[in-house]
Amino acid sequence: MLLAIGDVVRDRQDDALGTVAGMASGVVLLRLNDTVRPVPSANVEMVARAVKPRTPTLDVANLCFIAVGLVIGVVMGTAVAQLGGGMFLIASVTFASTVTVISGLTGLFLRPRRIRV
Repeated sequence: MLLAIGDVVRDRQDDALGTVAGMASGVVLLRLNDTVRPVPSANVEMVARAVKPRTPTLDVANLCFIAVGLVIGVVMGTAVAQLGGGMFLIASVTFASTVTVISGLTGLFLRPRRIRV
């Protein structure tokens, strides 16, 4: 199970709901009201994920990734066209290159930070 700080979890022993405050080897720190207590990771059950709100920085980063992806896609499509590729091949290579670059950059720089417990 992948957990991040702020996720809502349930302790299976006493059905207590709380948020993840931290993690150590085999132990999840569970925040209940104002107290923090260690709970074995085997006794933790995921209830809800913490979601960060969208920020203008993330939006600008996504736009930059799209621009870079489009530029690389056009360059790859132009290279295929110069080699004598047909219209369907050019469109396919351009689309595949664009999608690959955008998803790669997004996954590399904007991936969620989760820790396996």
